[in-house]
Amino acid sequence: MLDYFYRLLKENNLRITPQRKAILEILYNCRGHHLGAENIYELLTAKDNDKKIGLATVYRTLELFEKIGIVSKLSMENSSARYELIMYDKLVHHHLICLKCGQLEELDDRIAEEFKNRILEDKGFEVANKSMKIYGYCSNCRLN
Repeated sequence: MLDYFYRLLKENNLRITPQRKAILEILYNCRGHHLGAENIYELLTAKDNDKKIGLATVYRTLELFEKIGIVSKLSMENSSARYELIMYDKLVHHHLICLKCGQLEELDDRIAEEFKNRILEDKGFEVANKSMKIYGYCSNCRLN
């Protein structure tokens, strides 16, 4: 799968630098998780102290990866954006986001599809957005 992402970089006339490779490997190893740039930076510095990769490089690389379709950026209301590797073999999914602790939970598109169909039926409005974010409170924060 990493070869596919390396190919994407080459097709966009971008070099596979050690920094890009390291960031891509972290995203791949953490697939299914939603990481902030700071999380990626911490994992990079913990992984290999010899490589000097600055936080600004992480941000620039993530912006580049988003532009060419390697990562999906999830903008958050109360915290910094999070990123996840786009896995083309995985179903489209949406996110439940806790306003208190920031926990993210994925919501399968089949559940959201029922919601979208109901909006179309009730309001005559066809939902075109590929990603939906639902804000609320997770079970832990609701109890506290």
